[in-house]
Amino acid sequence: MPKVVAGYKEEARKTILETAAGVFARKGYRDATMDDVAKELGVSKGAVYQYFTSKDELFQELCGKAAKLVEERLSTSFTGPDLRRAAEKYMGSELDRFQKRGVLMFEAFAEAPRNQSINKLIRNNYTTVMGVMTKFLEALKEKGSLRGEMDSASVAAVLIALRHGVLATVLMGVRREEAMRVWMDGIEAVLGPYMADER
Repeated sequence: MPKVVAGYKEEARKTILETAAGVFARKGYRDATMDDVAKELGVSKGAVYQYFTSKDELFQELCGKAAKLVEERLSTSFTGPDLRRAAEKYMGSELDRFQKRGVLMFEAFAEAPRNQSINKLIRNNYTTVMGVMTKFLEALKEKGSLRGEMDSASVAAVLIALRHGVLATVLMGVRREEAMRVWMDGIEAVLGPYMADER
């Protein structure tokens, strides 16, 4: 029997996570099963259990990647001097992702009151995302893109709430163009007064 090398194992975990994300997005946390994930992968349920001990562990790992994804999208969106354009690009990438798998965030929110491990994970993710966003805003201040008197932690909290609100409206059926308008109006209200290029 051939040995399972680390690279292969990591690739298999990634494939399982991607497949599970689709299953959870379609069926919801409560109705999704490990059987569903295995069936979609075309493997036995036992094969999935070699990598994840439970549906809960699988879901937690998916949710745990949220902070890293926010950090990646911030760094790839805010690459030029125009903060308004960068904010629009950022939300565009969020909405693209949300249409595929974004419902997972709200599945996690819905499950949190009944599942203490997911509740803890969400709280930890929020703290991490707050740190990422605050650090990001501080870096923009250091570059001179935002004025120094801005309280980065307070603004980060408002931007995270705005992001969640905009994504929730899309889940309720608000068109992308309208969601983007709300986002940009919010960016203007929150960041506009601190932008070095203020009109």
